[in-house]
This record gives sequence, structure tokens and C-alpha cells, in this order.
Amino acid sequence: MQQNLIAKQSLHLCHAALTQTLDAAMAVQDQSQKTLETLLDQTAGFPVEGRRAITDWIDTCRQQTTAIKNVIDEGFRPFHLHSEE
Repeated sequence: MQQNLIAKQSLHLCHAALTQTLDAAMAVQDQSQKTLETLLDQTAGFPVEGRRAITDWIDTCRQQTTAIKNVIDEGFRPFHLHSEE
């Protein structure tokens, strides 16, 4: 019984650590995006195509980070379902 509790707590700790790490990465990503947008707004003569490319790149990074978070949540779902039984 004690081993089962330790396994459940370990899985919960791993899931929490991964989720919080990704949340922190997303917060850094948001702040970097705001900083980059401010720099682009203050830069005179920056081409529209370049701004669009950077915006697309940021959106792609955000989508991939969200996809990774979903994969982690889906990967831990069977363990959470098993631990609730």
C-alpha cells in the first residue's frame, strides 16, 4: 500500500514539475514577444514582410509549446485515471 502511494505521489510530482516548467516557459515567451513587438514598433523602416515573418514565427512557437503541453497532459492521463481507482 505504501509503495502505491509513493508511486502516485511521484507521478503527480513529475506532472506538476513538467506543467510548471512549461508555464514558466510560456510566461518568458509572452514577455519576449512583448519586448520584440516594442522593439519592432520603435524601429524605423522595418519591412512589413519581416514583421509578418517574425509574428508567424512567434505564433508557431506558441502553438508548438501548447502542443507539447497537451502531449504531456495526455501522456499522464492514464496514470491519473489509474490513481483515482
